[in-house]
This record gives sequence, C-alpha cells and structure tokens, in this order.
Amino acid sequence: MTLSISSQDHFLNRSIPLLTSAGVEYLASRKLVVAGCGGVGGAMALTMCRMGIGSFHLADPAIFDPPDMNRQWGALGSTMDRNKAEVYRDLILDINPDAQVQVFTEGLTNDNQDEFLQGTDILVDCLDAGVPYELRETMHQKARDLGVFSVVAPILGFGCFALCSSPLGMSMEFWTRTFRNAKQSTALPSIFKEWFMPEQIDIIGQSLKIGKIPTLAVGPAIASSLLATECIAHLLDGIIPGSRKPIVLPKGMFFDLFRMSYQIIDVSEIRTQFEGEQQ
Repeated sequence: MTLSISSQDHFLNRSIPLLTSAGVEYLASRKLVVAGCGGVGGAMALTMCRMGIGSFHLADPAIFDPPDMNRQWGALGSTMDRNKAEVYRDLILDINPDAQVQVFTEGLTNDNQDEFLQGTDILVDCLDAGVPYELRETMHQKARDLGVFSVVAPILGFGCFALCSSPLGMSMEFWTRTFRNAKQSTALPSIFKEWFMPEQIDIIGQSLKIGKIPTLAVGPAIASSLLATECIAHLLDGIIPGSRKPIVLPKGMFFDLFRMSYQIIDVSEIRTQFEGEQQ
C-alpha cells in the first residue's frame, strides 16, 4: 500500500517541514540520471532518492570488486561481482518501492545516450576516467540542448571540486577540457595546491601516470552532499524556506575538509592559467 506523504510512517515525513509538501510532491515527479555508479555516482543516487526524487536512470557496465569497498556505498561483501547499476537500483527500491528505476548495464554509449537522457531533469556525470573524452563531451552537449541541469564533482583526498551547469549559463566545456588535458598531461594543475592539501595533490597527480587514483570514504560523502544541495536549490527555487539560486558555472565549489577550506571560485578567471599549464 502506498502511504500518503503526510503519514508519520512515510520515509520523507521529517523532510516535509524543510522541503514542504509541495516540494516533496514535485521531487517525486523529477528524474535524475547518473552516468557512472561508482563512489560519487552511487552516493548521489541514494542521497537524491532519500531527498525524494522519484525516477532514475543508472548507467554503469562495471561490477563491484574489493577495492571499491573503501568508498562506494553499494560495495559490500554481498554485492561483490554484481553490476553496480543493478545494485543501486535495488537499494533505491528498498528505500522507496514507488521509485521508477531503469538501468543501463552496458554503461553510457554513443548508441544509448538519447534514451539515457530522455525526460531527465538532472544529469550527474560520474563517468569512469577510462571513458573516451568525446563521449563525455557529447553527453554534456546533448544534456544542454535538452535544457538539463548537469553536475560533476571529482573527489580529491578529503574533498572535491563541485561544478554545476545551468543550460542557460556557462557550459560544462570547462570541465570536459580540463579532464581531457589532465589525462593527456597525467598531472593536475599546480593551482589545485591553493585549494587542497598540496602534499595530497602531489600524491594524486603522480597516480595519474598509472591510472589508479587514491581515494577515501569521505570524498563521495562530501561531493554528494554538495551536489545534492545545489540540485535541490535548482529544483525547488522559490518553493522551500530560505530558497536560493544554485551555484553554477562559472562559479565552482572547492572543498577540502582536511584543510578546513571551502571556497567558491570563478573558474573563468583562472581558465587561461588552468589550461595553459597543461598544453
């Protein structure tokens, strides 16, 4: 039996005073698509389910293995060797049996991008580093053409940098080009040391050469919390108490819990330095 959201037994009962009944009802009609159900992608899927999003597309061709257990919420002894998208579908439905969830166990491809993005409101880019740059670029351009709000938050040690793109504002080209340049140069821009713990940035930068990035459990928790907040700010602007506009490009959020630093930076002001160093 489907319970009324006003019921004390409904899983969103304690959310209603902050999100409002109208907000909860609106979120239930929205769709989130997650490209890559790893650390941040899986955390975003469950976080946004618990916030009340009612429909999901989840894409990931990979299975869980033991190294995933240090940070990926769905990585458990009982889920080893299972497809990540299917595991998160089951977890979402365990939280909210009324949710609509479609999985793409082949991952995001050139052939299924249109179906993956169909009818969505929010795109979460958590594609694996091994995915071709062109596929990531095409995905973001198609989302923009469809008027979709898109987000990404690569984790760095005890923090992340989180970017959100409004279809009416600056595109995700800054992120896709930065990602491409980092892969080609196998190094992070030195300016990252101004925002994150320098010693940890050195370790992460060196790991790009071997393709195995060191990670910690706090990274996806921080990234998903930042992104989920901005997604709610976007979806429920003018509805929830104290509502505000989301932080969107050219502004990005740079958060390092170990350094106790949170900065909102206009990336257009450092773009030349950011990209020129990687040529």
